[in-house]
Amino acid sequence: MKKKYIGMAWPSDGLNDSEYWKNLPKNFELLISRYKVSGSLKPNILKKEANLRRISRSLETLNLKKINILILCDFASSVLNKDYIEKSQLYFKKKFNLPCINIVSSTLNFIENRKKNISIISPYNKIITKKFLSFIKDKSRITSISNLSFNSEEEIDDTNSILKKLKLNTYKNDLLFIGGGITISSFSKLYKNKYGYNVYSSPIILIDDVVTLLR
Repeated sequence: MKKKYIGMAWPSDGLNDSEYWKNLPKNFELLISRYKVSGSLKPNILKKEANLRRISRSLETLNLKKINILILCDFASSVLNKDYIEKSQLYFKKKFNLPCINIVSSTLNFIENRKKNISIISPYNKIITKKFLSFIKDKSRITSISNLSFNSEEEIDDTNSILKKLKLNTYKNDLLFIGGGITISSFSKLYKNKYGYNVYSSPIILIDDVVTLLR
């Protein structure tokens, strides 16, 4: 089976690379370009980090001749900038002549195509979460919204901290984590078996979209 290559633009912390790798079939491979970010989750800082030229320079370090598709994985920075989600996809599609998917696009499509009710838990503060929610056309299936209000990427990557704040036993719907930095693979199966509902994250949703598109 011919190998497929995904070019991934990823903030420099690289805290949850494994969340992407774990969901890849054997014939898929990630080529990761890292660009510098602060690690802060303050909206004013995140907004500035959605810099297309800087991300482009990072992607240019990859072997672009091998790549079948590009993915942009900075969730919060994409959300905070007006028209950035579609603009970023078009920018890199034109520049590198490759299909390009922003992680927020995949998350929005997932939510809008769900047939069951969804509880949204955001690792971000209310400002970022509210901005994301403004992109959702039909909110009728969203039954609850919670903000964890983490201050840094390190907090998002702390599974124990996430579990303590979530109180997952109180949720009765399909459960969706939003945010590119969230790691759920270490406990999603546990809670599926214990409480009977599915747990999703934006990285998992994005990889599923890419694999489906390239197969």
